[in-house]
Amino acid sequence: METGKTGKYFKYAIGEIILVMIGILLALQVNNWNESRKVQTQEFHLATQLLEDAKADSVFFESRITFQKQRDTLYNNLLNLYKQIAVDSISKLTVNDDPFFFRLAYQSNLINNNPDAYELISNKIIKSKLRDYAAKYDYVVHGIELNNRISEEYGVPLEIKYYAQREKLPETPTYKDFLFAIEDEETVASFQLFKKYGINYLVQVQNFLIVNQELKLLLETYIKENQ
Repeated sequence: METGKTGKYFKYAIGEIILVMIGILLALQVNNWNESRKVQTQEFHLATQLLEDAKADSVFFESRITFQKQRDTLYNNLLNLYKQIAVDSISKLTVNDDPFFFRLAYQSNLINNNPDAYELISNKIIKSKLRDYAAKYDYVVHGIELNNRISEEYGVPLEIKYYAQREKLPETPTYKDFLFAIEDEETVASFQLFKKYGINYLVQVQNFLIVNQELKLLLETYIKENQ
């Protein structure tokens, strides 16, 4: 200080402060970069999981469509027999399902396994599609639950009503073996009701699978671009 070196000391101190600040900023930037990479990695793994679950949903709900189409054919044939339409060609066909009562199971692997996906994913397009996915799935759930309630309300009484006749059915029955059911107009009306509500949930499932396909394509693109 006495020898006139005050300016040099100040410059040295300021330089030290600047170096420390630069070091802190670099450390913060590296930390932010690491956190960003961590988030990106987590999001990539989430997208991979979502894709696998969306594929599983696709397979499961395609089976629901196949099942309903078979049941729709079942009721169409029974109603045609009631109307005396194509009796000879239908009556000998095999009946592989119970026309009186049934329940449908439903589940979404994507929604059940990833409850926080919407909050965790940052891609806005995927985020929007996840919202559509959940909305369409809610319609599916409503349609299937309504279908199951109708089946319980009208189908269980039919199971009881026709218990004796059903016990006498052959192991592989034909439509001709169910003529006893279409002789009763209330039973025919129940079949028409089952068909109506079955078509309702079928449409909901088909709409859901459209969004399912769109989401799968988005996830596949995202994964490919971030590998």
